[in-house]
Amino acid sequence: MKDQEPQRNGSFADADLATECTAKLAALTDNLKALADEGLTPAMLTAFEKQITAFQALPTDENLLYTVVKSTAKRDAALEAARTGLRQVSQPIARAYGNESPEYRSLAIGEVTRKTVPETLQVLLTAPGVGTVFVDDKQAQDQGFSAARLAALAPLYADLFACEGKMHAAETARTGATRSRVLAYNALNTECSSQCARGYDHFVELDASKARLFVRNLAGHADTAPPTPNTQA
Repeated sequence: MKDQEPQRNGSFADADLATECTAKLAALTDNLKALADEGLTPAMLTAFEKQITAFQALPTDENLLYTVVKSTAKRDAALEAARTGLRQVSQPIARAYGNESPEYRSLAIGEVTRKTVPETLQVLLTAPGVGTVFVDDKQAQDQGFSAARLAALAPLYADLFACEGKMHAAETARTGATRSRVLAYNALNTECSSQCARGYDHFVELDASKARLFVRNLAGHADTAPPTPNTQA
């Protein structure tokens, strides 16, 4: 069973979350002395700052999508080159024997534009071996068939195979990075809420203006409910 992809635990855009956390970090830093009573330490602030910076440094989906698009374009170009090479092998045989003949069918090339990439790779591998029987065939030679056309398939296979692999690697990297970014988002959002609760609990009955510094996103796009004072003894 496929694992369910993680979902963001807040409604902030990624950049807005970083901005929110930076503002809360500043408020925590300014009130470190008072919040020491709540267990806040300079090491905690340093760790929070590093967490914000690390999140900001993660590649965005736009960064990763560019790599996927570029690698897909190269794969598509290699695929079209492979199709052209296969046509150059099959067309002389079709002209010599007809495209319904056993000779033509033996190459298994057929309509290459309908073949998937794996199918195209398979034919690029098998056609040279099958096609050698036509290298000295006068009827095929008269239509332009040659050993050179078969030999051209090997580098086309290598290029298409490599480009297909790079495209899938880019797609996999994008998927993995997206998952990592969501997990980092959730961890940072949770940490920010935890630290804000610490500040809010301390000031809510002492200084309302300072308590408001620790309410998440006063602009009205709160990811979580404002912290509530801890009234338990």
